Amino acid sequence: MASTPAERLYVVYEAYSQAYARRAQDWKDAKTKAQADTIFKNVESLEALYLKAAKQALDTNAQAVENAFEAAKAAQKEVNDAYEEAKGIADKVKLVGSVVSKVGDLINKAGGK
Repeated sequence: MASTPAERLYVVYEAYSQAYARRAQDWKDAKTKAQADTIFKNVESLEALYLKAAKQALDTNAQAVENAFEAAKAAQKEVNDAYEEAKGIADKVKLVGSVVSKVGDLINKAGGK
């Protein structure tokens, strides 16, 4: 079954809202300035992607869109699992960076841009 534009937007929202909610603790856990900067950049990028997605209909339908949708959901699950398993901050930062990439790909494909 194909995903809907609302489901696609929710995946983007979930990635942004969870990164935003976790940022303060992540900054406390950061071991280096580079990690802290990456946490900030990831949250900022996800916010920009969410705002972009909200402006677009995300209504393009194609197998590439479905693949991007599933990849974004899987990447967010990996992030959630890392937090549940209390993984180290380096792993968390890397996984959130992967979500930024996957969400961006979804928006580009589903938005027809």
